[in-house]
Amino acid sequence: MKYGETLRQRSIPAWSHYNIDYDDIKHYIKEQTTPGKGKTVAVPGRVDEKLQQFEDTLFQILKDQHHRIDLFVRSKAGEIQRRLDHSKRQLKSLAAPATPVADRRIPVGRLERYGKLENDVLKAGDEIRSLARFTSTQRTALRKLLKKYKKWTGSGQLEERFCGDVLDDPKSFVKLDLGPLLDDYSTTLQEIRSLYDTRLRQRSGENDGAELKASGASSIITDLQAALDSGTKVAFDDAIATVPLGDSGTFASYFVHLENIVELQVLLLQYSRFMTPRSRANSHASPVSSTPQSETSARTSSDTADYYALEADDAERFAQEQNALTIIEREHQIGSTPQKAKMCVRWNNTEEARVAFQTRSNVYRNATMKKKFVSALLGRDATFSAKKAAVSAEHEADVIAAKQALEKDSSIKSLYLYSACRSRFVGINNSSQRLTMATLDTHTCIQKAEGAGGDGDKIAFPFAVLLVRQDGAVSGGMLAALDQSHLVERVRGFSMEYHAIWQTSKSPNIPPPFWLPVLDRDIRKLPPPAMKRTPSSANRTPTSSGSNHGATDSTTAVETTRSNSTVPELDTPTLRSFRKKRRRNHPHGAAQPPQQKYWSEYDHPEDGEASEAYVIYMDPNQKSAFETVFDKLGGLFSRPQKIDEEEEALLNGDATPKDSETSDDEDETNTVKPRVRSYGTLRQSHRATSGNQRITDLETQAHPHSPKASMPHFTAISYVASLVILFVAYILAATGRHKLRYQVDFGVIFAICSSLIFAIAGFASLLRQQDVSYLAWTFGIIVLVVDAIGSGGLLAWMLG
Repeated sequence: MKYGETLRQRSIPAWSHYNIDYDDIKHYIKEQTTPGKGKTVAVPGRVDEKLQQFEDTLFQILKDQHHRIDLFVRSKAGEIQRRLDHSKRQLKSLAAPATPVADRRIPVGRLERYGKLENDVLKAGDEIRSLARFTSTQRTALRKLLKKYKKWTGSGQLEERFCGDVLDDPKSFVKLDLGPLLDDYSTTLQEIRSLYDTRLRQRSGENDGAELKASGASSIITDLQAALDSGTKVAFDDAIATVPLGDSGTFASYFVHLENIVELQVLLLQYSRFMTPRSRANSHASPVSSTPQSETSARTSSDTADYYALEADDAERFAQEQNALTIIEREHQIGSTPQKAKMCVRWNNTEEARVAFQTRSNVYRNATMKKKFVSALLGRDATFSAKKAAVSAEHEADVIAAKQALEKDSSIKSLYLYSACRSRFVGINNSSQRLTMATLDTHTCIQKAEGAGGDGDKIAFPFAVLLVRQDGAVSGGMLAALDQSHLVERVRGFSMEYHAIWQTSKSPNIPPPFWLPVLDRDIRKLPPPAMKRTPSSANRTPTSSGSNHGATDSTTAVETTRSNSTVPELDTPTLRSFRKKRRRNHPHGAAQPPQQKYWSEYDHPEDGEASEAYVIYMDPNQKSAFETVFDKLGGLFSRPQKIDEEEEALLNGDATPKDSETSDDEDETNTVKPRVRSYGTLRQSHRATSGNQRITDLETQAHPHSPKASMPHFTAISYVASLVILFVAYILAATGRHKLRYQVDFGVIFAICSSLIFAIAGFASLLRQQDVSYLAWTFGIIVLVVDAIGSGGLLAWMLG
């Protein structure tokens, strides 16, 4: 499938505006590199100038696109960091004791603050996951565009130039390390949950670890919990691989694409916490390069690996035993372990080595020794000193037993060296009845080993490997979320031991593993459509099992869990809703509140009470702003006409009293009226006011059959002025001196503009008249046309 069709689906829908213009750039590259359509052909042996110019243009386009995306990614990362810092400050205020120690009650408001604070941090985690997904999508788009250009032109100069000048910059968004944000998110989320659990234990009077010491705890879970309590990474790695499964134990293996590492870690932190600080390399994405992924992973693993495992066994015997097992036996068989080899030595950069070897009863025994003596142990050196190799005197006997087990079976030899960047997860709901552990290995590298060290070529594993172990009665939780997530590909029955032995031995007696076809395809899946976050999650209180309902996402993220249920989800009420309501005393016989009535536009204003009427009055005689301006201009040149007594009687009517019928107080004020003087010559519509009623167009109402008026005086004056000014302009243009050429031209242009303004004003005044004779219309149009033609001709003459 073409990448342009899935870019918007793999990216964040709410951030689609910031996506790279993949389709447009790809079409531009294809259009410029397709032969034909009149394009010139370069001469062999000479530099193609057209191709070089196109390459420079494309480089600038990609650089601008990179800069635009980089600004958004940096601003979004800063926004997430500020939100996490704000949550930390709120956590400090929430951790302060608000009630006396003797009072073990937890206020409801404080519980709601816990829920709101946890929900804010979860939203920040969703933003981190969305940012990682958005960044990886844009990185892939850039890589594919550079690959298209190289494929269609055969030139790799653009890719080298763009990677060297833009992508190799440490400040580029393709090198963005989301590790600090992920660390702050996991630490803050764990502190909130720990604080809440501590408050609950204080309320119930329980002590830390009381549940684990309860009777009936499984011995397997006790052994695993002891490894967790030790706090060492080698003990964790050894326990998850060598402690056998219980009655309801499960091993689950997943392949993870390198671009989904950060998103997966955010999803895992919904159900677990980091056992130790995560691997720093697990927040870096693969670079944009044409180098094969295996070579890039091999280089990265050799530089940043923090977990090593050296296995020793008989390769053919091991393969024969593994091929006899079914998939169900590998994942669910009671007493099975992920480690099937006779001996395995594990160590990391900060801790000493730990040896896990099988005894005659097929039970694994552990021994802690110094890393520098691993070669002497597996090399069958006769000068091996267990006293020097052991970390302490307590472990000396275990080291001697490991050396003896190796010497008794001469077929055991070093097979391969495994190195990776490992992050370890511990379930947040672990108890005496259930326990969850997980490891995430990225940048995995396998190397054939002879003796104690690796001397063969390094072979990179194309995907990250997630191993989840659950023991006890666990329903749903992490495994259910992973099985429904698009971030992982579950491979049932996968064994890294068998794959590494087959990869390094290349023996015909060892058949290839059945998961090889998965390694040759792209395991990335399209995310499900974005779903709106339910408001109920904002009021959820963090509990020990509060994160088992699936990953919650923000409006910019994508839901990671799928549900086939069509039942709508109901909003969870707040804790305040469960308070006991106070009983209120209402007086008997109290008047019922009036029923709410909604107004409709079809209701008559006179129906019902007057206070409820909603009336919009529109004056039919209201004039526009254009007509008001002309009325004011015309009022300067008009004389108001006197209204005859007969007309006044028609206006007043029987219902309106005359001046002689008014009261004595009104007589004194109305008998003497000031004389209004007007020196205008224009005609204006008569207006009469009686009380608050205004009547317009008096002449039209009094004389409905009056003859059509001639041309208004204002129109005539405007036309005469325009023609006179135009005539003066012609004279000025004909008699102007050559010395004052610019002054004359300015005067002519000003006269032309003034003439046109007067002509337009006169014609506009003519348009406002209702009844105008045809002769006036003809004269007005002729004058307007003559003025326009004369002005245009004069301007053309003046400009030469």
